[in-house]
Amino acid sequence: MPDSRRTRPMPNTLFELTEGYSQILALLDRSVAMRRIVDEVPDLTGVDVAWVGEPDGEDRLVLGHTVNARTPAVDGLVVPTGCGLGGQVMLRRSPLWVSDYRRSDTITHHFNAQAETEGLGAMIAVPVIHEGRLLGVLYGSNRETCPFGDRTAESLQKAASRAAAAAVVAERARHAAETAVHEERRRLALELHDTVGAMLFSLGAGIRALAGQLPTGDAVQARLTELEEQAVHAAAALRVSLHALHAPPEEVALGVALRGHCRAFQERTGVIARLLVVTEVPGLPSARLRALTDAVREALLNVEKHARARSVVVSVFTHSAGVCVTIADDGVGLPPGDPPPGGLGLAAMAERLGRVGGEARVGRNEDGGVSVQAWVPT
Repeated sequence: MPDSRRTRPMPNTLFELTEGYSQILALLDRSVAMRRIVDEVPDLTGVDVAWVGEPDGEDRLVLGHTVNARTPAVDGLVVPTGCGLGGQVMLRRSPLWVSDYRRSDTITHHFNAQAETEGLGAMIAVPVIHEGRLLGVLYGSNRETCPFGDRTAESLQKAASRAAAAAVVAERARHAAETAVHEERRRLALELHDTVGAMLFSLGAGIRALAGQLPTGDAVQARLTELEEQAVHAAAALRVSLHALHAPPEEVALGVALRGHCRAFQERTGVIARLLVVTEVPGLPSARLRALTDAVREALLNVEKHARARSVVVSVFTHSAGVCVTIADDGVGLPPGDPPPGGLGLAAMAERLGRVGGEARVGRNEDGGVSVQAWVPT
């Protein structure tokens, strides 16, 4: 009997890997993710044409990613707040539709020429929103004039929800990638300081000592003096480059610093330490940034000394017009008593946060361990 396993077709591994890679790209690249969702809108909702408007600043959209368009009239169109259907959606943050775009009396008609060129009749638009933030406007349109049913509106809203989730995932992935890049630059800067910087210092010192052993006016001594000056200039240039490498942009400075603290803690203790950036975090002034990173370092030191934990999670998110960092462990928890006791380190942390308008809280968490929360205003 023939072995059926040998006659069974082999899976196309390369195809599967390519598909998996494409899905990962869709998560990491906002434009790719948005395009994939818009591609599905005609089939999901029954509209003839679909596209999306993405914010360009606070008061306008730029339209793109058109599906089933006959002309380039829509792609690249700039829609200010309040203008046309999408501009009204920007203002109201709710779905709107018209059965005849070019003749509707509920919208402005700044873009009738483009609608005429593309042959658009009925049009519907829904906001793409995440946590109150407008991430775009998703459009659908039919060639004929007609009313839209509830099914079309609900389907487009579901697509908008998926678009919002995709945009947020892409933003967080981009932020994580930027943080990792700047963390690596920082590591490289420290390595260059410890190797090349030390070599240049030793080289300069050796040349200076050698020149000092030669009689004044000797030709070799003059040459050695020139070499020493070149070494000094090279060291100065290296310091400038190291400073540029070591200083991350304001937008990712907090993530870079906290990732560094988590990595150092894990290497030092063997306890797993993870950093979770829950929401997009705005840049902070240096004093508030330093207060938060100092608080995290102090909290991790307390975990190391007292918690006997197996893992620590450092979470960063925006909260109450500020940035909050929570350090939660799964250790032995706080001793009995209310309020929780605090040492000099926690008191110093609270004082530093207070100087910049922030605050600290300590309490028990659901894992039985301790949560330390540090907050500063933006």
